[in-house]
Amino acid sequence: MEDKALISVIMPAYNAESYIMDAINSVIYQTYNNWELIIINDGSNDKTEEIVKEASLKDKRIKYIYQKNGRQGKARNFGISKSNGIYLAFLDADDIWLPEKLDVQILEIQKRSADLVFADSYFFNDNEVFDISKKMNIPTSVFYDKTSLKLFLKENRIPILTVLVKKEKVINVGGFSEILDIQNVEDYHLWLKLLMSNCVFYSSDHILAKYRVHESSATSADKLALNKIPNAFFDLLQLFPNYKKDIEEELKLRFKLIYKRNLFTKSEMAIWIKRNTKYLSKSKISFIYLFLNLMLPTKITKRSLIYLLNV
Repeated sequence: MEDKALISVIMPAYNAESYIMDAINSVIYQTYNNWELIIINDGSNDKTEEIVKEASLKDKRIKYIYQKNGRQGKARNFGISKSNGIYLAFLDADDIWLPEKLDVQILEIQKRSADLVFADSYFFNDNEVFDISKKMNIPTSVFYDKTSLKLFLKENRIPILTVLVKKEKVINVGGFSEILDIQNVEDYHLWLKLLMSNCVFYSSDHILAKYRVHESSATSADKLALNKIPNAFFDLLQLFPNYKKDIEEELKLRFKLIYKRNLFTKSEMAIWIKRNTKYLSKSKISFIYLFLNLMLPTKITKRSLIYLLNV
């Protein structure tokens, strides 16, 4: 058994001086020691570079690379391109792994013949305070078929900080999307690409990480992520036309949710009408909804989009 296979840990970092040393230490303190940590400085203008370079001098397994700010997808792909491992793991610069994370998952991914494994995680706040009752509640399960895909199309079920995945599988589907309109959901987009390419996922209820919740974390950008999911689904439509029916069903539900949860000006609504009709291959009738938006209150336009266009 290749229980000492090299694992490449990919860590994008942007203005992460407040937290990054905690993240680095959580990799250093892993009970599994055959890893390389590749940290991609995504154009930071704080002390991130100084902190990482100092850490790399103390531990040669830590590698530092720099890129102009290009967001998460580009940073992770850059790190993957420089990696040497058979497996990839991902850790953001403000999150933390528990010491047994890699040890547990290297055995799982081999024993279960899975392409990707993921696990449960605690939530904690800026003050390092965490409540053991506050976890993501990931169940133990296997995902591999069309039923699994439908579950994943409904929501992102994978905390990226708990993933261990075969690198060749990620490369085969083109890695993370670098499209700007997909950033913040680029990880979700990747999991769906892998499932649509017949990869097998195994999830465990082991708690192996701690996800930091703070003002600038992804959790505070949930609304932004919700609004970007249609962009990710539309891209998947182009890549996987065989799944058109399943993707379009979820696209309609996502648009409905966006209209219900957001307040729009008429100009903002016009942008969403064009996007909605384009993504459902109904651009020819966009003029109807654009006319409604021009002539009637936005509330009425939203209802027509919810109950007519996305029925």
